[in-house]
Amino acid sequence: MLVEERSAAIPVPHASSGTALLRARPVPGAVALVAVSVALAALTLVLPSAPTYDPWAWIVWGREITHLDLQTTLGPSWKPLPVAFTTVFSLFGPVAPDLWLVVARAGAIAALVLAFRVARRLGGGVVGGVIAAAALVILPWWFRNAALGNSEGLIVAFLLAAIDRELAGRRRFAFAMAVCAALLRPEAWPFLALYGLFLMWRRELSPRLVIGAGIGVLALWTLPEWWGSGDPLRAMHRAKDVNAGAPTYADNPALETLREARAMLSTQLLVALGAAAAMLVARRDRMIAVLAVMAVAWLALVAYMTSDGFSGNQRYLIAPVVLTIVLAGAGGGWLAQRAAELVLPHRVRTGAAATALAVVASAAAAALFVSPSVDRFSLMMDNLQYQGDLLDELPGLVRDAGGAARLNACGDPYTGPFLVPAVAWYLHRHTADVHLAPSTPAVVFRVRTIPQSRPIPTLRDVGDTRSLATGDNWRIVAACRGSAG
Repeated sequence: MLVEERSAAIPVPHASSGTALLRARPVPGAVALVAVSVALAALTLVLPSAPTYDPWAWIVWGREITHLDLQTTLGPSWKPLPVAFTTVFSLFGPVAPDLWLVVARAGAIAALVLAFRVARRLGGGVVGGVIAAAALVILPWWFRNAALGNSEGLIVAFLLAAIDRELAGRRRFAFAMAVCAALLRPEAWPFLALYGLFLMWRRELSPRLVIGAGIGVLALWTLPEWWGSGDPLRAMHRAKDVNAGAPTYADNPALETLREARAMLSTQLLVALGAAAAMLVARRDRMIAVLAVMAVAWLALVAYMTSDGFSGNQRYLIAPVVLTIVLAGAGGGWLAQRAAELVLPHRVRTGAAATALAVVASAAAAALFVSPSVDRFSLMMDNLQYQGDLLDELPGLVRDAGGAARLNACGDPYTGPFLVPAVAWYLHRHTADVHLAPSTPAVVFRVRTIPQSRPIPTLRDVGDTRSLATGDNWRIVAACRGSAG
C-alpha cells in the first residue's frame, strides 16, 4: 500500500558521518528520470529556442569564470547552481546557451513526473498524480519560464525530489536535493535549515555535515559575488532594484503578492485544494500537514520580502504555488477515490474493471485540469517563437557585420535593456560593457523586442551612422572611432 510505503522510514541507529551525502547515491529510477528528461529537453531545441535575460547573464558569467575574469557588477541576482552548469558549458563554446536550455527544460520535465509521484504518494493515487501533472504542464507561467531557460523548473524538481525521497525514507538523498534547491533560491534556506536540524535530532546526519552544508551554501552565494563585484551581498541588493509595476509599489505589497499567488491557481485547483483540506481532516496525515504549512510559510516569506523592498516577482512564487498544486492533486485524487467507493459496487473497483476505471478517470481529470491553460497556449507559443527567432538571428548578424573583433574595435556596444547579456555573449564582452543610451563611438544593436514595437535604442545622439547588418528584427548600426569601421 502507498501509505505503508510512505511511512516505512529507514531506521538509522546513529548519526551519519561527514561522507553521508556522498553515499546518498541515486537509485536507477532517478538516473532514468534524469536521462529521459534530458533527452526530451534536447529534442525541444528543434524549435527556435533562446534563453531570456537572467540565463544569458549566467551563461556569460560561466565563460568569465573559466577565464578568471568574473564581473557581476551589473545583471540579475547571482545563482550558484546555474552558474556551476554554465561554467562547465562554456568549455563547449557557442553551444553553451543550448546546453543550459537543455538543463533548465529537463528540470521542468522532471518536475512534472515528480509532481505526479508526490501527489500519488500523498494518497491521491494515479488520478491525483495526473491532476498535479496536467494542471502544470502548459500553465503559461510554468511553460514560459521553462522554455526561456529560467531556473524555476529546476528548483521545483529538487524540492519535489526531496519530498519524494523523504516519503520513501531516503533522507540522505532528500537532504542532498534540498541543498540543491537552496543553491537556486534563498527562500529555500530556512527550510533546509529546519530539515537539517530535524535530521540531526533524529541522528540521521551528523552536525558536522549539516553545518558544513549550510556554510557551503552561504559561501557559494556570497564569495563569487565578492570576487565579481566586490560586494558579497550584491545579489540581495540587486533584488531590491525593482522594475516599475512590481508588487513592491502597491499600497500593500504583501497582500498584492498573495493576490498574485491566488491568480496563479485555476478554479479547479482551488476546489481540489478544498478536497486536500478535507483529506487532511479525515486522515490527520502529518506529511500533508507539513507540506501545507511549508507552502503557506514560503508564500508568507515572499510576501514579507516584497513588503521589505524585494520585487515580489511571480517567479518567486512558483515553488510554493507548485507545492499547493501537488497538494490539490492529492486532494482531488483522494476525493475521486472516496466518490468511487460510495457510488460504484465493489466488483467495478477491482481487477480489470478497476484498471479501465482508472484510465477513464485519469483522462477526465487531465482534460479538466489542463483546460484553463488551453486558450492562452497559442498566444504564449507565438511569443516564444518570436523570442526564439529574435535571438537565433543575432549571431548571424554579428558575422555579417564583420565579427566580434571588428565591432569591438568600432566602439562601445548598445542595445535594449533586456538584451544586454545576449549581446555581451556574442561580442565576448562583460555585461557591464554593453550600454543602453548610445553616444559615439558606438555599435548600436537596434531591435524590436516585441512584434510591431518601435526599434530601440534611439540613434538620436549617435550622429552619422551606417548599417553593418540588417535582419528581420535587428539592425546593427555603427558610428566608429577613427578608421576602425
